[in-house]
Amino acid sequence: MKLITRVAAIALTAAAATTTLKAGSEAKNPVATNAPASPAFTFNASENYDSRYMFRGQDVLAGTGILSTTFAPTWHITSKDTLSVPLWFATAVKRNANASAYRELDVPVNYLHSFDSGFSLGAGYTLYNYFNAGGLYPHAKSGTAIQNEVNVTGGYSKKVGDVTINSGLTYYYELGTANPYSYGCINPGSSFLTPSLGASIPLNFIKKDGSITFNPNTQYNFSFAYTGNQNGAYVTGGNNWQFQLPVTWQVTKVWSVTGYWAYSYQGINIYNTAPSVGWAGCSVGASF
Repeated sequence: MKLITRVAAIALTAAAATTTLKAGSEAKNPVATNAPASPAFTFNASENYDSRYMFRGQDVLAGTGILSTTFAPTWHITSKDTLSVPLWFATAVKRNANASAYRELDVPVNYLHSFDSGFSLGAGYTLYNYFNAGGLYPHAKSGTAIQNEVNVTGGYSKKVGDVTINSGLTYYYELGTANPYSYGCINPGSSFLTPSLGASIPLNFIKKDGSITFNPNTQYNFSFAYTGNQNGAYVTGGNNWQFQLPVTWQVTKVWSVTGYWAYSYQGINIYNTAPSVGWAGCSVGASF
């Protein structure tokens, strides 16, 4: 799953979780007898366009963008615990040598626990399904490929005035593939580390109700025999530095629109990827 779609899905889920927390807190107050009950389930969906498919520093389908759909049901187990399944399906915008009839379906399952202090801890699993994949990675065969991945994550969020600062650290570990798929796109036993820092800044000079926000975020990624270079060797060490500059307009309580520009730099000769890459995208989302 590309980064910006994952960020959008997590942001939508977090917003829903925040709404639930507020409602739940009010419901526990004996004075607020008319407070609405917290929903046990929330759903977020979005339609997305990206001019490039950038995933962990690699230009996966060099020469074409992607169209994707995210559908993320979330179970609010308690006011502090959520279980989400942000399904993601993508297709190549046009066909070329690396994207002939390309399709991808990701099935993540993520658990997150939030603390009153602003910290959060979570763990997850993702099943990546690549259809008609060919030439995406130096060791990948053409056809259908499967990737199994687990992750652990930690985060911290703090509000300073109208601005919310977010930091996170996520570690991904590749499990390999199961029969009959004897190959995958990523080296089994490899791993990937992503430290990130971001903010949510209301653009009140545009709309004073805070419905338009600027959400910059950056990360410096590390590969542990995860990333392949042009020579077919796996790289350990610094992978790439990148940042995203999304602006989101919460048009109504349900509908939102996001546009972004992003940039990535890498100096390790990542397979099929230029050292300096910029790209852009947009999405329409709904939360209910």
